[in-house]
Amino acid sequence: MRSLLFAFCLAISFSSSAKFTLEEIAQAPQYRDADISPDGKHLAVVYIKNGKRNLAVLAMKDFSVVGGTNLGQDAEIGTVYWANEERLVMTLLRTEEKQAESMSHGEIYALNYDGSDGEIIFGYTKARRGGIKARQTNADMAGGRIINLLPDDHDNILVSSQPFSRDGGSLAEVHKLNVYTGKLSPRVIRAPTKLASVYTDKAGNVLMASGVDDNGNSQIFRKAKDSNDWEEVSSNYGTEFGIVGLSEDGKNAVFFDNYQQDKIGLFSLNLDTFERKSIYTDPTVDLSDVSLTSDGTAVYAVRVESGYPSYVVFGDAGEEAKLFKSLLQALPGYRLNITSKTKDNKKWVIHASSDIDAGTWYMFDAEKNSLTQLLANMSHIAVDDLSEMKPVTFDARDGEKIPAYVTYPVTMKKGEKVPLVTLVHGGPHGPRDAWAFYQEVQMLAGQGYAVLQVNFRGSGGYGRAYMESGYQHWGDLIMHDIIDGTQWLVDQGNIDADNICIMGASFGGYSAVMAAELAPDLFKCSVATAGVYDMNLMFTEGDTTDVFFGTDTLEKFLGTDREQRIKFSPNYHVDKLKGPVLIAHGKKDRRAPYEHAVRLRNAMDKAGKPYRWFIKEDETHGFYDDKNRAEYFNVVASFLAENLE
Repeated sequence: MRSLLFAFCLAISFSSSAKFTLEEIAQAPQYRDADISPDGKHLAVVYIKNGKRNLAVLAMKDFSVVGGTNLGQDAEIGTVYWANEERLVMTLLRTEEKQAESMSHGEIYALNYDGSDGEIIFGYTKARRGGIKARQTNADMAGGRIINLLPDDHDNILVSSQPFSRDGGSLAEVHKLNVYTGKLSPRVIRAPTKLASVYTDKAGNVLMASGVDDNGNSQIFRKAKDSNDWEEVSSNYGTEFGIVGLSEDGKNAVFFDNYQQDKIGLFSLNLDTFERKSIYTDPTVDLSDVSLTSDGTAVYAVRVESGYPSYVVFGDAGEEAKLFKSLLQALPGYRLNITSKTKDNKKWVIHASSDIDAGTWYMFDAEKNSLTQLLANMSHIAVDDLSEMKPVTFDARDGEKIPAYVTYPVTMKKGEKVPLVTLVHGGPHGPRDAWAFYQEVQMLAGQGYAVLQVNFRGSGGYGRAYMESGYQHWGDLIMHDIIDGTQWLVDQGNIDADNICIMGASFGGYSAVMAAELAPDLFKCSVATAGVYDMNLMFTEGDTTDVFFGTDTLEKFLGTDREQRIKFSPNYHVDKLKGPVLIAHGKKDRRAPYEHAVRLRNAMDKAGKPYRWFIKEDETHGFYDDKNRAEYFNVVASFLAENLE
C-alpha cells in the first residue's frame, strides 16, 4: 500500500509555559466514539455536552448534523452500534438521584439515524421510569449485552440477557432482539456458568461460553454441535484465560492465556480437537489488546505495552493488516485502533491517541488513499503546552527491576530542579500505568511539577509472578517500590529533593498515606483521594463483597490475619506522618465507602495532624462531574502550592 496522504496539516510550535487553566484540563474529553454506517453515508458520534453523553449523526457528504438524540437528564448514551444502514442500537447509562457518575443497568436503546422512533427496546428500567419511550417486553428484570449484530439479519441482533440477582450469580440467556419492536425471540440457549460471556461465529451461531464457578475460578465451555448441551473444555488453561474471538468457520477460538507460562500470550484453540497453538507471547509484558478484523474472525495486530506502545502485525489477516501497517507509518508513536468501516471497505474510521493526544478520529478513504482528521479531543489546549511521558526502569532495594513513567513539565528549563509528585495508580492488582493521556498528569505538569508513575510489584501487565508478588504486601513491598522509585528519580539530579508530594486515588489514595507514614522525611505532603484506609473495613463495607466470590478475593489480596491487616492500615499509624494530608472523597462511593475517609479524619484529629477535607455529596469512586473535577484540581493545586516551594 502506498504511503498515506494527509488532508490536513499539523502546525508545530513551541512555547515556554503551559497556558491552559485548571478548568480547561479538568474538562472531560468531548468525543467518546465515532462509527461510520455500513453504507458510508453517515457518522454516529457520541459527544459530551453539559456533562452528558449525547448522540449526533453526521452526513458524510458535508458533515451536517442530520440526526441523533439527547436523552436529557434521565439517561445518556453508552456504546453505539449500527444495526443496519438506518437504525442504531446503543447501551444506556443512568445516574442515580444526586449522583454524578453514570452507570449501565443493561438497557438497550434503538433509534433511526434521523432521531425518529427512538425507544428502549430492552431493560429493567423501561417500565419503571418516565421520560423515555420504552417497549414493554419480558426483560424488565434483566440486564442485556449485545453479543452479535447479525449483519445478515436486517431486523435483529443477538443479546445476552442476565436476570438480576443480589450476587450476580444468575445464569444468562441468549435471545434474538428485534431492533424495531423490542420483541425477544424464544431462548436460543442458556449460559452454562455464572458471569458468562457467550461467543458466536460470524453468522451468530453460539459456540462457546466462559465464566466463573462458585469460587470465582474460570470455566470454559463448548456448545455441542447437535444440541444445546454444553461441554466443559479441558482444564488446560491458565488463570487469565479470555476469549478474543472465533474464526469465520467457527472451528477455532483465539484467546489470551498464561497456561504453563508467566506472561499472558495469544493462542488459538481448535474446537474439535482442543489442539492449542501459540500465536504470540511477549517476553517482558502481558498482552492485553488485540486488533480484530471488523467481522471479529481474525486478529491482525497485538499491542505490546513495554514502555512505549509497539505492535506486532500479522500479515495473513488480509486488507486490514495492510492498512494497519500503513497507519502505523503515517501516525508513528500513536496507539491506534480501526473502529469501524463501510461494508464495501472503501472508508475506515481510525482512533489514535498518545501521551499528549486525548484521542483523535480519522477517516481513511481507500479510493483516494487519504487520511482526514474528523474529531479531536482537548483541541482547546495547544499540544505544545502538554508534557511528554518517558518510560524508565529502576532497581528496587532488593534488586528487582521496576518499570515506571516520568513526566517532566514542558516549562522545565535546562539544569533546573523541579518539585515532584509521585502519582500512584489504583487497583492495585490488575491495573497498571501505561504510556497514555492522563488528565491528572497534565494538570500536575502544567503547574510545574514532575510526575512519577510507578508500576510497582502487584501491578498487572508484567506477568503473573510480578502481580502475585504484591498479594498481601500492600503495606511493605509495594510501598517500598514506590518509595524506592521516588528516591531513584531524586538521584537522577532533576528533582528538588526537599519538595516531593505523593498523590493517588483508590489504592493510590491508600498509598499516599501509607508511603508517607513509612517515609515521612521523603514526602512533604499527601493527596489521598477515594482511598481505603482500614483494611478490615473492606470486609464489611463496600461493593467488593456483594459479588459471590468477593470475600475470597479480599482474603487472597489482603490475607486472613486481622492484626496484620491493621498493621497495613494507614489510619492506625498517622502519628508517623510529618506532612499534611488532603483527604478527598465522594459520599456515594461504594468501592471505597465514605467511612474510610471519616476514619482517617478521626485518626488525624486524635493525633493532632494537619489535613484538608474535600468531600462531594454527589460523587462516587472519583470525580466525574466537570465542575467537581475542576474544583478538585484547584484544591489540589493550592494544597501543593502551600506545601511545595
